[in-house]
Amino acid sequence: MALHGTSKQYIVERLEREGHTALLEAVRNGQITALTAAASLGWVQRPPPMGGSTHQAHRRDFRLRKARGELGPGEKMELIYGPSPAMGSCFASREALRAAWTAVRDELLGRANPGRRPAAFYEFEFDGLRPQYGEERSTLWRMNLLSAEEKVALETEWKAAFAEAQAPDFTLNDGSGELLTGDCARAEHYRHHDIPYKLIRRWEAVARRKRKKVAEVAEVPSEAENAPAARTGVAPL
Repeated sequence: MALHGTSKQYIVERLEREGHTALLEAVRNGQITALTAAASLGWVQRPPPMGGSTHQAHRRDFRLRKARGELGPGEKMELIYGPSPAMGSCFASREALRAAWTAVRDELLGRANPGRRPAAFYEFEFDGLRPQYGEERSTLWRMNLLSAEEKVALETEWKAAFAEAQAPDFTLNDGSGELLTGDCARAEHYRHHDIPYKLIRRWEAVARRKRKKVAEVAEVPSEAENAPAARTGVAPL
């Protein structure tokens, strides 16, 4: 009798023939059924569930991703934010966690905002403790761990924030109801925006030179002020 498209033997032979080695190994090891492998490749359509729980479908999808070496949303979430305090880690071992990070490192770094890094970056690639969220960007800037594009984006943002605080009457509500003024307000503003201290000193020096130049220009008397007073009267004969 000829083998048909949903028989296990037919599917196994086709997986082997077409080179789907990961799925073939998962079927032979009992991780997934032959039908699951065939349905994932579009060879067959799985019959609609007859009122069963969706948990079985979720477990089947998880086993299928594992067989293919793919990561699910929960596993990627852990690589970005760390393990769930309530559920614990999705990974069976540190080696599995490292392998998952290696597999999707470039993808997750590419999705991160400038100056931000996934939790797995600090676990496997960072020398030291993970910085607090409010100090992360300046820490990576100081350690020269930012890309050229990130540096341009962040320094542009920081310089705009620095410029906001240069008005002589600059004030800031610190969130507790207290109104800060002057240098105290500026220091809190810089801290809130996580501006590196080295950049603050550099830009403050530039601002001082500009103020000094403006003051010197203002002190130079105009030509009208330097001209001798006009004489009146009739010249002697």
